[in-house]
Parts: sequence; structure tokens; C-alpha cells
Amino acid sequence: MYNTGDVTVICIAFNHEKWIEKALVSVLFQEYENRRLIVVDNGSSDQSAQIIRNWVENNAEKLPVSAIYKSKPEPYCQLFNDVLAQVETEYVVDLSGDDFLYPHHVLLSVKKLQEEPDASFLFSDATILEESGDSSSFYQPGQYKEIEKIILNGELYETLIRRNFISAPSVVFRTAILKANGGYDATLSYEDFDIQLRLARNNPVVFSGHIGVLKRKHSDSLSAGQYQIHKSRMLPSTLKVCGKIASMNTSERENQALKERILYELKHAVWSANFEVAKGFVELGKKLKMNGFEFFFYKCWLLLKVDISWLYARLI
Repeated sequence: MYNTGDVTVICIAFNHEKWIEKALVSVLFQEYENRRLIVVDNGSSDQSAQIIRNWVENNAEKLPVSAIYKSKPEPYCQLFNDVLAQVETEYVVDLSGDDFLYPHHVLLSVKKLQEEPDASFLFSDATILEESGDSSSFYQPGQYKEIEKIILNGELYETLIRRNFISAPSVVFRTAILKANGGYDATLSYEDFDIQLRLARNNPVVFSGHIGVLKRKHSDSLSAGQYQIHKSRMLPSTLKVCGKIASMNTSERENQALKERILYELKHAVWSANFEVAKGFVELGKKLKMNGFEFFFYKCWLLLKVDISWLYARLI
């Protein structure tokens, strides 16, 4: 049995010395009493581990907290799953060491989840902070009604196939459902696209119209190298998830959404000269009987392997 109403925040840091203390403080200052923290330094080469040690020593009496220190970096998804296995609370939050939670986030999220006992997770709005210091909301003004309509009409799964629709740091999972679905796919380099789809396929999802987290965008983050020229770490995982989607889909509308996603990822794969993974997207597209000029164009580009990634690097 899970501790009803309790929340565990899993905070994994890797070379986050600039931000990790703010992330930990944001857990401490949550306006929700029944929370605990597991913080992991994933083999950082900077001062992150020492900052975590000092913070835990000074704050262990203020909230239940445990710390794990890895001697060398481990794959994120597997590491998260290893920590998730220890979680005995009803809800769990995956907090990166370079982000932070606004004080009301856990309280408002739990209240909403308690109203929807079958929901697999909740998501909310987020502040996106650029390296330049500029910030914006993840969702545009007036978009909340659209989100609620998509969920009400049962179209969230299809929407997630088409586009990046949920800010991952805002998600609060129901632990039992996350574990029942195997947690994150440990074979992937990143987690959010896959886990959101798998949970939304078979379980209700809820949205809360509050800004719950601050998400930092910076050049050292994994997502910044999503379409890294020649050797993207993320594109092979995206291809694998698209293959999963093909097996999960049950309607032509969902297959059309997948075709749109494949075309988008294929475009970036050839532009960034990730030709091997581009070949995988083409093969998947053929299985779905994709056609049209744009798909044909990228197939020809792949056949010729014209490398203009230098131009792509300037444009993105």
C-alpha cells in the first residue's frame, strides 16, 4: 500500500552546481506538508555533489530527505526507475536539478488528482526561462480551454503524437500506475515523449491551470542537442517511440498523426545529417504507406546523403 496523499520528489542532478540548491529549496518550501525528497547526484564532475551534501546536512530536520551519490553517470531513465522502486508515496514528481517548483505546485496538483482517482498523471503550465534571461509561459494565453477540450474529447494521445504538448517538469504521477506501466523505458535516452504516450493511451490524464514549475533552457541540457548534427542522442529514441506508437494506434486519425510526426522528425534527421536514423523513419513511413512530395523529397535526400548540416546548425 502507498501512503495516501503523500508525495515523493525525485531530484536528479548532473553538473547542476548553478541551480541544484534552488531546486532543493523549492521542494522544502512547498505549501504541502506530506512530501519527501530523494536527491541523486548522477556522477557530476562539478560541485553539485558537495552542494547537495551541505544542503541535506543543513535541512534534514525540516523534511524527510535522503541522498544518493553516484561515482559515475548512469543512464537517466534506468536511474530514475531504480529510485522509483523505493517510492512508497501515492504520488511522485520527477524534478531535474536545473529546474524548480513554485510553492503551490504540489498542493494544487494533489487536490486535482484526488478529484480524479483513475488519472495516471496531472500536468500544468510552466515558465520557460531562456539563457538570455527572457521567459515565457509554456502555453499561450487562452490555450487552457483548448487543453481541457482535448482531454474531454479523448484526444490527448493523438495530440501528443503530433506535437510536444506537455511540459514534462510539470507532471505529477500517480505512483502505482507509473510502476504498473514499467516506469520509464530504460532503453531510451529521454523519457517524456514515451511515458506520456503510454499512460495517455490507457489512462485518464488531468490538467491544472496553474503555472507549477520553472523550466530552464540552456546549452548543456539534453534537449538542446535533440537534433545535434551527425550524432543526435535523442533521434534514435524518438524513432523507437514512433515504432511503439505504430503498434499502439487503433484508428486512422492516430496513424495520420504518426505520419505527421514521422515527416517532422525525418526532416530534422536529414537536415542534421543523422542519415542512419533517417533511414529508420523512412522504413517506418513505408510501413504506414506514406506518400506525397515531401516524403519523396526526403527519401531522395537520404539516398544521396547530401550533407548540409553546417547550414542547419546556423538556422536552428
